[in-house]
Amino acid sequence: MNEVKQLKPLLQKIKSNNWSVPTDVNLDQLTTAMMKHLGSTDSELRDELIFSLFQELIRGKNLSDHQLKALLKLSLSDQHLFYNVGAKEDDTVFNRAFAILVVSSVVMYHNQNGENLLTEEEILHVHKNVLCYARLENDVRGFVENKGWAHSTAHLADALNELAVCKVMQKIQLVDMLEAVKEKVCFKDYTYINEEDERLITAVTSIIERNILSDEDITTWIKQFDNIEQIKNTQQQHCLLVNRKNFLRSLYFRFKQNEVCQPFTTPIETVLNNICFVY
Repeated sequence: MNEVKQLKPLLQKIKSNNWSVPTDVNLDQLTTAMMKHLGSTDSELRDELIFSLFQELIRGKNLSDHQLKALLKLSLSDQHLFYNVGAKEDDTVFNRAFAILVVSSVVMYHNQNGENLLTEEEILHVHKNVLCYARLENDVRGFVENKGWAHSTAHLADALNELAVCKVMQKIQLVDMLEAVKEKVCFKDYTYINEEDERLITAVTSIIERNILSDEDITTWIKQFDNIEQIKNTQQQHCLLVNRKNFLRSLYFRFKQNEVCQPFTTPIETVLNNICFVY
């Protein structure tokens, strides 16, 4: 079960059978093998088979609470979410980027089933680790030629979105998540090209819709995009400019369509005008 040559055909068979796991397959052994190969550079195995089956198992309530918690703990570990974190343009990003998706899926299960899976302490632990990962992840490539999607920023955004919905999240946690979004937008070594901004904005919208943060909190956060230290490196400065402009433009139009968020379109417009004027 630990070898790809055994795992991939089995998962293909399970997929062709409407994601039904054969009764003679030990589910614990299967999920262990899937996690072992979660960071495979084979996009079919990683994305279409392993992660897709994890989604089906979690959503279909095929894993016990104990199994879900064990899966979450393993995903958050140095073997996965923090494995070689900080590396750039390295294949280990696939392990981390898909581990954060597994985390997101488990938190989604928690939210959709009456928030009965995880304790307050456990949710706060997830929050702490996700924000730590956000700060440390330097490989933000979207689609990688011949290897498929890495998309670590978009996958991080999905996890932030699920955490934002958790009732345990209060003002301090929500403010920290907004700060993590800002830091990810203000990335100077890569220009986002795969709609990462849209995924991040979904998380931002969920944070605001909690109606916990004050108008001043949100306006202050928006204004921070105008207070970014200039960088001497021309290419990095350009990446930073484009990432901010694209994010704020998308944020403006998303907020314009959302009654709760509409009051914040004016400060977004002000910051955008300042950025465009300066450059």
